[in-house]
Amino acid sequence: MREEYKLLLPSVVILAALVAGPTFYLFYTSFLNWFLRDPHGPTFGGLDNYIKLLQSADFSASLIVTLVFSAASVSLSILIGLGLALLFNEELRGKRLMRTVLVMPIVLPPVVVGFTWKFLLSSEVGLIGAYFMRLIGFGDVSLLGEPTLALFSVILADVWGKTPLPFLIFLAGLAAVPPIYYESAKIDGAGKWQTFKSITLPNIRKPLVVALILRTIDAFNSFDVIFVMTKGGPGVATQTLPMLGWKVGFYYFDLGMASAIGVILLVMVISVSMPLVRRISR
Repeated sequence: MREEYKLLLPSVVILAALVAGPTFYLFYTSFLNWFLRDPHGPTFGGLDNYIKLLQSADFSASLIVTLVFSAASVSLSILIGLGLALLFNEELRGKRLMRTVLVMPIVLPPVVVGFTWKFLLSSEVGLIGAYFMRLIGFGDVSLLGEPTLALFSVILADVWGKTPLPFLIFLAGLAAVPPIYYESAKIDGAGKWQTFKSITLPNIRKPLVVALILRTIDAFNSFDVIFVMTKGGPGVATQTLPMLGWKVGFYYFDLGMASAIGVILLVMVISVSMPLVRRISR
């Protein structure tokens, strides 16, 4: 075994144990009929929890909300982050100050982000929900009380809080592109779109994939912002799978079913992330 592998081995073993232990227990619990209020304790139920979930209307609705929320949040974060990175890669006056302001949301806890946007979108006292909506003639609309608008609102809050991460990743990737590439393209008469497509995009491919992986994992597991803003409501309009798992586990005390939701969510995240991880290793 090479010397560097020997040095890494203790850390790898510890991390593997910390990950493998809870993951194994999650899979094990998902096969149990385990209600905290049941005096007889957990019993083995096989695939009962998974079958019940697949037949549940709440699970189907939460799955759709999760996919819509994740796809919209990740796409908007990546596009906005890339656009801002391209803009700040140019020479701008006050660039450092503006960049500092743009990355401020990344240091805020998700709970604070949720409270901030809940207050802004409030139809009673919010700057957006109460003042701006009345200004444009929609004063009677509750942004967090109408299903479609509520989902849009939590997506907006999540994008605002998480876009600084891909922005910083793209900014670092753009800084690593040799300036001579752009100088050569300019001499050859290449336009902005052609330069972006032929030089910028290929050279930030790995940062782009890293940003996609991190944002995808984060979006699928998003809980704090949604919990603070809507608690999954109105109805199940913003109830993602993490929200459903929390409700099943801590409201209905069905730990087996909650664990099954966690397993399904884990499989979904791995299924989406692994193809992206393979692209980095190529």
